[in-house]
Amino acid sequence: MHNAPLNDLPEIFTFLEGTPYTVITMPVDSYVFREHEGCGRIGFVLDGSIKVFKEHPTGRAITLYRLGAGDSCILSMSCAMSNPIHQASAIVEEEAHVVTVTTADFHSLMERSTAARQYVFGLFAERLTDVLLLLEEVVFQRMDERLAAILLENAARHASNVVHATHEELAEEAGTAREVVTRVLKEFSVNGWVELGRGKVTILDRKGLSHVRR
Repeated sequence: MHNAPLNDLPEIFTFLEGTPYTVITMPVDSYVFREHEGCGRIGFVLDGSIKVFKEHPTGRAITLYRLGAGDSCILSMSCAMSNPIHQASAIVEEEAHVVTVTTADFHSLMERSTAARQYVFGLFAERLTDVLLLLEEVVFQRMDERLAAILLENAARHASNVVHATHEELAEEAGTAREVVTRVLKEFSVNGWVELGRGKVTILDRKGLSHVRR
């Protein structure tokens, strides 16, 4: 953990000027926060990737959204402003550098800075749209369509035809059971759209997967 000069921060975070902050490095698989924990600091992502997900007592989980460069987590902000505990968990997928401020300083920032309020309100609107789209996909989209979309989006995000994820991880992303993902992936494999390997799925036919989504 180390302090960084303000001029190292991207323009999107210049509203932090005058607010004490710390820049931390978070390794892969480290938790940013866990469900039911209180909120001590608010983070603003400089780089890397952080997954925010909701778990169920049965062990099932679903990915709500991801945080990348220029993002912050509305759940942490909500926790800091009105709710004493987090309503989901967040884990680092790709090493991340995060600017953090205390909840007290975040409150002061929101009171005095129009730019900070605009950033936060814009973020809330964006994440609300993300979650509504997720709800629509889970409720109305067939699982083969949803899984095809997840594979194609993952491939696009990493600019690769190889999706490094286990069936369990894909099930969490899709909000379903691992057995369902395994069955659907086998169907994709039989159709020649993907090749299955240990901890990875290689996309062989993007057009075929895209057709599933129609």
